[in-house]
Amino acid sequence: MYAGNAATLRRIDVLKRILSGTTNKNHIRGLSGIDRVTIDGVTKNIKASPNPEYIPRQYLRLDAEGNLDVSQTVLHHLRWMLQKDNLGQDIFLLGRPGPLRRNVAMQFIELTQRELEYVSLSRDTTESDLKQRREIEAGTARYHDQSAVRAAINGRVLVIEGVEKAERNVLPVLNNLLENREMNLEDGRLLIPAERYDKLLEQYGAEELTRWGLVRVSEDFRVIALGLPVPKYRGAPLDPPLRSRFQARDVTNLSYQ
Repeated sequence: MYAGNAATLRRIDVLKRILSGTTNKNHIRGLSGIDRVTIDGVTKNIKASPNPEYIPRQYLRLDAEGNLDVSQTVLHHLRWMLQKDNLGQDIFLLGRPGPLRRNVAMQFIELTQRELEYVSLSRDTTESDLKQRREIEAGTARYHDQSAVRAAINGRVLVIEGVEKAERNVLPVLNNLLENREMNLEDGRLLIPAERYDKLLEQYGAEELTRWGLVRVSEDFRVIALGLPVPKYRGAPLDPPLRSRFQARDVTNLSYQ
C-alpha cells in the first residue's frame, strides 16, 4: 500500500469517528479534575489553575485503567522532575537534537496541570525579549512584561529552549531570577521572592509595597531549560554560575523496545 493511500485511509477513519460521535478512549484532552499525582512513591498535589488555557494539552495518554501510557524511560524522567519540583529546584534537560526533550517537558507540565510560558532563544534574543519590551500605544510608551516576568509573577513554568544558541550577555539576566528570585524591571519595579515579600507585607501593607514597586515572585515559579551538550554540538556552553542554578538530566533517545 502506498503511503498516500494509507494517509487517506487514516483521515477517513478519523472523519468516521467524528461523525459517529466516538473518539479514542486512550487519548484525553487534559487531566483536569485530579488533585494529586504519584509516580513510584513521589507525590505532588495539584492546584487548580486560574488560566487553564495556558496548560499544554494532548501530550499525555492514559490506558484503559487510567494509568499513564508512556515508556518506562519517560516515566523515570517524569518521576525525577517531580522530585526536583517538590524541592523547588529548576531543571535543565540535555539531549540530542529532536523533540524528545520538549515533549518530556510538556508532558510534565500537563501532568502537574501547570501553566506554561515558552521562550525560544537565538542569537538575536535580547534582554528585552526576556524581561520587558517597550511599545507605543496611543502615542505613549508602555512596558509589557515578557514570558520570564509573567511566569515569575503568576507562578508558571518557564520553558527556555535553545540555551546553547543565546549570546553570553543574555542569559545572565536570568541568573539573579534563578538564584534569588529577584529581577530589576525597566519600568522601575522589582521582583522579590515570595517569603521576603510576605514578611514585608505583614509590616507595611500592600499599598506601601505597591508604592515601592515591589512585586511578589510566586513560590510555584519554575524554570525548565532545554539544551544540547556543548562542545559535542555547536553552541556556547553555560557559564558556571548560571549552570549551578540548574539540576541537569540527560534525556537520551528512546530505544526501539
